[in-house]
Amino acid sequence: SLLGESTDTTSADEIAWAFRKTLEHAARERPLVVVFDDIQWGEATFRELIEHVALLSSGAAILLLCLARPELGERHSTWPVTLRLEPLGDDSVEELIPERIAGDLRQRIIRAAGGNPLFITEMLAVAQEAGGEMVVPPTLQALLAARLDQLEPGERSVLERGSVEGEVFHRGAVQALAPEETHVTPRLAALVRKHLIRPDKPQFAGEDGFRFRHLLSRDAAYDALPKATRAELHARFATWLEQHGTELVELDGLLGYHLEQACHYRAELGLPVDEELAAAARSHLSAAGLRARQRLDYAAAVRLLTRAVAFVPADEIDRLIELELVEVLLDIGSGTEAFPRVASFIERASAAGDRISELCGRIKEGMLRTYFEPEGATDQMAALLEQALPVFEAAGDDLALYIGYSALGQVASTHAQMGEGVRAYDRAAAHAQRAGVPARLVEERTWTRLAGPTPLPDLLTWMDEQGEAGTPNATVRGFAANALAMLGRFEEARKILADARAELADRGGGLWLGGLTGEASLDVELLAGDPAAAAAFGESASRILDELGERAVLSTVTGWHAQALYALDGLEEADAAAERAAALGASDDAITQMLWRQVRAKVLARRGEHAEAEPMARAAVAIGE
Repeated sequence: SLLGESTDTTSADEIAWAFRKTLEHAARERPLVVVFDDIQWGEATFRELIEHVALLSSGAAILLLCLARPELGERHSTWPVTLRLEPLGDDSVEELIPERIAGDLRQRIIRAAGGNPLFITEMLAVAQEAGGEMVVPPTLQALLAARLDQLEPGERSVLERGSVEGEVFHRGAVQALAPEETHVTPRLAALVRKHLIRPDKPQFAGEDGFRFRHLLSRDAAYDALPKATRAELHARFATWLEQHGTELVELDGLLGYHLEQACHYRAELGLPVDEELAAAARSHLSAAGLRARQRLDYAAAVRLLTRAVAFVPADEIDRLIELELVEVLLDIGSGTEAFPRVASFIERASAAGDRISELCGRIKEGMLRTYFEPEGATDQMAALLEQALPVFEAAGDDLALYIGYSALGQVASTHAQMGEGVRAYDRAAAHAQRAGVPARLVEERTWTRLAGPTPLPDLLTWMDEQGEAGTPNATVRGFAANALAMLGRFEEARKILADARAELADRGGGLWLGGLTGEASLDVELLAGDPAAAAAFGESASRILDELGERAVLSTVTGWHAQALYALDGLEEADAAAERAAALGASDDAITQMLWRQVRAKVLARRGEHAEAEPMARAAVAIGE
């Protein structure tokens, strides 16, 4: 999936885990050194992958070397070892300068270099080409600019056009950006001889690849281009890249970046908006953002979708990417940013008279409230959907219907109306497919089937058809284990859960491990008649979730833990757990509300307090009904 060889969805956590296992496997044969260069350019998810390997590869002979600019160390002060490259000492500087450069010029170079070997290298190149008297520039940037000034016009033009692609560039791209230049290959060879660039492995078949000797040289060449030229060249490079980069997994992100740069430089120059360029930038950035969300890389999805939304004209509504951004902000728990975004969307849709978009915005706002302001929010959502769904159906709008039926599935699931949840989520998935939205809703559709009226053999067959039962998706595998346990296949269920727990613990645990341990694993042991094992799972899960400061899953897990403690005849402990579940659970969280009442009623009955026990039990049954 990471290399684009499969369309199966995966997550950043799963990629990091698989990458770590690959390195550990290699390190069994002999000690392994892994070098990453220029990691300051990496996304936060990439740096988290490095940290994941460093912290969790215990017992493996792996050395990670990460080269970066100094400011990265300030952002990662907790990383274990930092080695800073200090300026060269005077003796080392003397060694780098050949004896033929002597006297005052030698001293001026030493003083200006400040111990920077790149300055010395570049200064020697300038001295070799200049001959006679020469000025020593006061800074490295000025020196690099002076080197550009020494180039022939054709060489300089080729170098500047290579800089538009980046630190690594290709001969074909340079030719596309300088169609009037008939000697691109000899110019590149001259630049190699002058030690400004060097050959590098190409990323495209049939191409020659090159790399700037130093990133600062690339920056100097790029900075020398006028903004109007940059705007034109970024747009032309995007055209070339679209034709030649079809095999690149990150093609949409790269195209979005170059088109975005072209638009930004035009804006800085006060030129009119090129609507075609802006629309293409929005399209590619949003595609890259949707794909990032699909692999659960929420931080990258937020950045990409935010950049895409910036290209939506003030008088236009882009319902898909604007509301998808709200959804991703919900994924990362950023209600403070999600609420104003969705409020602005609703306001603009209302002002434009776009009733469908306005209703979609109100539904997303309602979903936010179920997480951040839950009391009464689910009932309000149900009332809104009663009004909105007929409007969406009449318009035949698949995107709106996907949003509406997803929300209806959430309402049904929260109310424990699982048959209705199955129908709603299945309809949402069908509308998502027709709308071109990458949303399969497999977890939601599996859970409502498991907890609802679907016969268990039918559920397992359906899961196999989805291709998810054997994947690393721990939540879905937990549902499969529950189904097998209900069919009496306890050892199969235990094996699935043991493997899934070990995998999650190996990846660092977290919310998913707490849920899998305290719900699926505990429930399987209760079904198998081993309440002691169930209670142990409940205790372990509660500890994990308490450490995370989580409440929603913890309330349900605590209710299950209370059931296990009651089955062990630990009446006092069961009563205390039921009381805690009641305090943690939201009033419209039907399953938690049933669980704690069940336990409390049974404890009261065992104590002979039948007058209090019976209404408590009837209340639990009423919620279930």
